[in-house]
Amino acid sequence: MKIQYKTQDNSQSSQRECYSLQNQKSVAPPLDDEFYAQSYELRKAASTMTVAAIEWFRSNVGLLLERGYSRSPKGDTFSVLSIGSGEGDIDLEIIHSLLPRLKPRWKRLRYIALEPNSIHRDRFLQRLDQASFDDSVEVCVRDECFEPGSLAGEEQYDLVLLTHVLYYFEEPYQAIRSALTQTKEGGQVVIVHQTASGIPQIQQEHMLAAKGNQNEMFTAEDIKRLLETQSHQHQYYHVDARLDVTECLQRLESGVQIMSFCMECDLRQLQEAKFAKILQAFWRLAEIEDSGRAFIQEPIGVFVLKTAANATVLERHPEDQDPVVDYWQLAQRFDWSGTFLSQYHQRKSSSLRLLDVACGTGRWLQAFGHYIQLDEGIQDIVYDCLDPCGSSIAQASQKIFTPFQQGAQYVNTIQEAQLENNSYDLLWSMHGFYMVPPQDLASVLQKCANSLKDTGVGFIALATRKSFYVDFYEQYLQIFQEGKGARFTAAEDILEALSAGGIQHQVHRIFYEEPVKADDHAALEHYIKNEATVNCFNKDKEAEPLSTSKNITLEELLSHPKMERYLNLLLRNSVYYFPEEILLISFNCKSKI
Repeated sequence: MKIQYKTQDNSQSSQRECYSLQNQKSVAPPLDDEFYAQSYELRKAASTMTVAAIEWFRSNVGLLLERGYSRSPKGDTFSVLSIGSGEGDIDLEIIHSLLPRLKPRWKRLRYIALEPNSIHRDRFLQRLDQASFDDSVEVCVRDECFEPGSLAGEEQYDLVLLTHVLYYFEEPYQAIRSALTQTKEGGQVVIVHQTASGIPQIQQEHMLAAKGNQNEMFTAEDIKRLLETQSHQHQYYHVDARLDVTECLQRLESGVQIMSFCMECDLRQLQEAKFAKILQAFWRLAEIEDSGRAFIQEPIGVFVLKTAANATVLERHPEDQDPVVDYWQLAQRFDWSGTFLSQYHQRKSSSLRLLDVACGTGRWLQAFGHYIQLDEGIQDIVYDCLDPCGSSIAQASQKIFTPFQQGAQYVNTIQEAQLENNSYDLLWSMHGFYMVPPQDLASVLQKCANSLKDTGVGFIALATRKSFYVDFYEQYLQIFQEGKGARFTAAEDILEALSAGGIQHQVHRIFYEEPVKADDHAALEHYIKNEATVNCFNKDKEAEPLSTSKNITLEELLSHPKMERYLNLLLRNSVYYFPEEILLISFNCKSKI
């Protein structure tokens, strides 16, 4: 049965069927504890946000345990601090995910949850009573607020969680810094937070008028800016979620409660005119499906911050002679050791199997060997490689090192390759998709996803459209080729194709600048012509489709007025700083929630 919606035009004549506002006020009062708890429960049930967060924790349990795997043993207890745990639904799932993976490194789990809301705390304790944990698990739910700075010198933890709580701190970065001080050396802080899409758009437009302030407006994008301003290294994951707003659009009592929680004030007491504008905003963002249900997309962001012991490598390896820093950045800015260890613990055979798509001459594999220290327990990784150029594969094969073992070699494009389904624990393609036409992405990505085992994970690293790698070639075509010619495929094209294909994916964003001295003409020519124009990542192909720039000289590029203006924007103190934003996109074989 399809749901009948009341539009803005007939809402006044339907007051008997929908919820009526009482004691209308120009500014809605804050939520009291009981109404907050009720509204929270309804809002949580209407959204896939909690389910999506739980699925992320389940899929990344190896990442959460990475500190203990990579450091020498210090005690036999893995400790967790959860700040603002709510009703404990996410926390209990985290505990269940951690337990099978603790041994043999740890014997015990200590889990401390802070929750000042008595209703939420009681529900957590009720859930805890129903859980079956043995004596190796200690869970303590405390009636405490997390006061930044107040716990200095107290117990430290291997893992600190901030799940949808940073909205409520006056100084969010101070809260993050305090969480880091509560983390052991080499430990991690995980932040789960709503992005700016969805409900925050409505908050931005109407919260000030509804509640008189916007004090609690804070999104994942704000966290990104804070961390980048403070130069704090982190990993970022984009996770899809959506909110069912059917009852909101119908103006049912439960829908008004959901809207109240979203706007962080009691909309039951708000003036009708102001409420109508908020309701109209919900209508504007909602997507109504054939079933009659209405949804607003509200993705979440997950940040993983590491303390100093896991700081990134600040200097390149002396044997790393690659002309650019791309692969060094990819190696140091992601938890590859934890990812491989997670796959190792989930394996169903004696070895891991990996496919390198568009392996080229093995530049990424060589950088991996320079910077990544895999757990000594990982003894055998079968390394299959695919590239359209046989000589490239031959060069890549010479760079294989233990524990990687030479596997199958496919001299083919990813479009034409026949990949066996359910075969790989890991798949990666580092800067290898620039020349896969956008129209081929849907079938190629589905092929890659199908090749993964149930627990497998794939990675694609590619520059975004605003990166120099992609943008420069676009500028080149506009200036020298009248806009004609094939463009590079960018990271945004990958994301669009994954979303269209319903393939679950997460995004880790890496930004850096490649410095090249203005008077170093050899380095400048290599970077502009080979890396960014001819595209050195695929230069070994026997047939090069993007060949229009091969014969142009550096002098011609630099002397053209439009190109000169474009490049001069990147020149500071006689050094060109070429901006590169790389998305490391991970995906698996499962469809989206």
